[in-house]
Amino acid sequence: MLVVFGHLIEQPSSDSQILQSIYVGIYSFHMPLFVLLSGVFARDALDGRDYRKIVWTLVLPLVVFQFVYIGMSRLTGWYEYSLFTPYWLLWFIASMIFWRLLLPLFASPAGLGVAVLISVAAGYDDGIGYTLSVSRTLYFLPFFVFGHLYGAQLVVMARHHPLRFALMFCAAVGMVLAWWRLGLNPAALTGSRDYTSGAADSNYPALARLSLMLLGAAAAVGFAAIVPRGSALLGWLGERSLAVYLLHGLVVMAFVASGAPSLIPPGLLLPVLAVLSLLVALATAPADGPMRRLFSLPRRAPRLMASA
Repeated sequence: MLVVFGHLIEQPSSDSQILQSIYVGIYSFHMPLFVLLSGVFARDALDGRDYRKIVWTLVLPLVVFQFVYIGMSRLTGWYEYSLFTPYWLLWFIASMIFWRLLLPLFASPAGLGVAVLISVAAGYDDGIGYTLSVSRTLYFLPFFVFGHLYGAQLVVMARHHPLRFALMFCAAVGMVLAWWRLGLNPAALTGSRDYTSGAADSNYPALARLSLMLLGAAAAVGFAAIVPRGSALLGWLGERSLAVYLLHGLVVMAFVASGAPSLIPPGLLLPVLAVLSLLVALATAPADGPMRRLFSLPRRAPRLMASA
């Protein structure tokens, strides 16, 4: 829901201080949260079946939707991307491929430390950018490893101590928002730019990036304490998140390109876009079953038993 809403307000937020604040607040933690949770469910040992699964469930949908989104961008005049740059929100799939392949090398406390050093050092190289989502892969690698090593235990702790972790979430997001009001470049939250073009602080870029990563991790873990328990709607949507993720961007592109946001009175923009994000999620979620069947590892035909 936050991803859909964040993408819906991405362009309209430029004309609204309230929407811009919400946008920065969402981006302070929602990508670290996604990556951390993905690490929780990742295995640190890969066999032949795992490699085939990566191809069918990650590489194939990335290739298919890369062409779909590039085609949609031509129709709507949205951002232009090269063929080898995962289009807009597709970066997550491209990075997931690399994280899954790299996890066996980093799945230890020492590996986590190395991943943090790589993430911080990568900001000094202006040659690391959007191509193949390398910049975001390196920036968020520590979150993936951290989630794999400690994510499940921390989520349980957040559930057992909801007030403490909810306060940690609010404090972390609040600190990012205060930092933003003091001049933080929001691009630093995406991990997509080097220190020259998107540093959190020009004087101490490495320390600033490390601080943002710590705040993002704290907010991501704390968020587990405020998610409503037993919500049938959220549970239903969560089980169908693949379709929502892959399809909602097409709706957002068409909606913004149509000029519809400018027709909404400024005072109603926030509630209208919030309701619209829910409707988009509900409309795209039913496609999850067919999509998962399409991008699933084919079952091998059983071997024929020779009869005597």
